[in-house]
Amino acid sequence: MSQSKELHSTVICLQAGKILMVRKEAPEWSLPGGKIDPGETQFEAACRELREETSLQLTDGQFLGHSVLSEEEHWLYRMTVPASIQPRASHEIVECRWFAAAELNQVAVKPTNMELLRREGFLEPE
Repeated sequence: MSQSKELHSTVICLQAGKILMVRKEAPEWSLPGGKIDPGETQFEAACRELREETSLQLTDGQFLGHSVLSEEEHWLYRMTVPASIQPRASHEIVECRWFAAAELNQVAVKPTNMELLRREGFLEPE
């Protein structure tokens, strides 16, 4: 029996009041994270995806909760990144960038990620 929803681990990285977003070749930005591999825990997937996409280690990660969206389920973590540490795009990611919450309305962001940020209080409700 196949899963009807994609299972994801997603990390909200914060630094000086800004949110880290990553971008693949497409113009759409997203939060670091991705699909959970078979046999992998949600936390292991969050650590792996964050490291693969940004070269950051998930340290002092706080579990925020499990969100069920129309086509995806997300296990959401939050991590504060010290100013001395900067992400580096790697793996399939071409760019990492810090955004103020207000700036996210001015760029293309994956709609499910905007919903997650709203649910967690990082963005104003629509």
